[in-house]
Amino acid sequence: MKTNLVNIEFLLLSFFGVLLTGAAYGASHLGITVFTSLITLIFTFKVFKKSIGRFNSLTFFFLLFYVLYTYSPVLTILFDIDNRRIFTESTPEIACSYIFSSTLGLFSLSIPYMFVIKIKDFNGIEVVNRKKQFSLYAIFFIVVATLGELTNLFRAGGIELLASGKAIYQAATSDLFITFPTILFLQIGFFFLGLRLFITYGKNLKRIPKNILFLLIIIISTPVIVIYLSMGFRSPLLAIAIAFLMGISYFLVLKTIDRKIVFFVFVGYSLLAILFGVRGHLRLLFTTGDWGRFHQYIIKEKTFLYYYNPANNEFGAPFKNYTKFYKDKDKTPFLYGSSYFQGFYIIIPRKLLPFDKPTPISYKFRDKYFKEYTASRIAGSGFSSIMEAEWNFGIIGVSFVYFLTGCFFWLLEYLRNRYKFLFVFPLFYAMIVPMAQYYHRSSSGYMVSTTIFLCIFLLFLYLCKKLFVEMSNKN
Repeated sequence: MKTNLVNIEFLLLSFFGVLLTGAAYGASHLGITVFTSLITLIFTFKVFKKSIGRFNSLTFFFLLFYVLYTYSPVLTILFDIDNRRIFTESTPEIACSYIFSSTLGLFSLSIPYMFVIKIKDFNGIEVVNRKKQFSLYAIFFIVVATLGELTNLFRAGGIELLASGKAIYQAATSDLFITFPTILFLQIGFFFLGLRLFITYGKNLKRIPKNILFLLIIIISTPVIVIYLSMGFRSPLLAIAIAFLMGISYFLVLKTIDRKIVFFVFVGYSLLAILFGVRGHLRLLFTTGDWGRFHQYIIKEKTFLYYYNPANNEFGAPFKNYTKFYKDKDKTPFLYGSSYFQGFYIIIPRKLLPFDKPTPISYKFRDKYFKEYTASRIAGSGFSSIMEAEWNFGIIGVSFVYFLTGCFFWLLEYLRNRYKFLFVFPLFYAMIVPMAQYYHRSSSGYMVSTTIFLCIFLLFLYLCKKLFVEMSNKN
């Protein structure tokens, strides 16, 4: 572990971009603010690349979603795209503030990456010997996940529930006592499937669709995938896809981005955008059978194309929330870090606490700024990591919180190159990667509680595996 002059130079240039962005923000010139922020973005990219040496990583997933969540809504305002139907309350001043805070946060997150991580040569023999083991893991977790989701569905109301829409489906399943964690099991299963296919084919991905295990897994998981598609569950589908891709590429060092990868990312984004655009019309079609209206809006008018602009789907939500918070002249006092500790309470049952369970900050925000959502227990407007940091400590809080996040990310990248734990840590890393997206649009409570639950769950899996191996050796 060492640093070098090149990385320090990149960091200094990145900080120079922050200073220029701050000056442009002070002048409330949105165009210049966006342009100068790109200086920090470019040199942060160089710092990341120099430090970890691979694109198939948590860090670069974070950077990808940072670009989408930060720039898509601001560019929509700057170029007046789509008549600003979503961002009618925003102003250039607010957009400048959002860009400056985000740029400051990105720079702070990149500081730990001044230390270069040496990529250790990977000895694939130990993994190859686990080929059969990974196949069994993949089948087991996918089967259990499918059965678990179908059990959730029928306990909540049956197949008819699928015609009720996403919000009702989520509310019905959330009200169940002990809901099965289907998404987590699917992620684990597809991660092991990816590892198994990597052992067999390496980078030769063309042969994967003909693999019997791959086809079997797809068939087994089809009921769950159909449910998620019909409900418009984009984030779970993306998390599953990321887990699978991390399984395939976990032990690879991808130093360049192949054009095929760019193509598949575009196809994946297109499918998610279309899904976001048609889900309401699909629900209407299922509930009323009105094919004519569906044909008019989706086939003829192609309204789903509106959602190709990332700002018009969930990538615009954090900025919309930030706008509400920024314009509030009657803000609550600084929280001084209290919201970052609430995640520890989320996983504890309410009955076990000797005091009232704190309301998550995301719901406090919803109840104050989006009262139209309060009729539903689970509906909300998302959140914003930038806004939460400012709500706790002001603008300096963005730098502090993102620096700590950068330390955590860098540590995960460092441990990934140790290759000491071929069961627990790869799984943990793969399950954490989807948080590179959630980080921008969720509160810290969700991140903390999910990480704690994941650690407990993986420890349980490890102990079960160890017990099973010991019993097998005795027999």
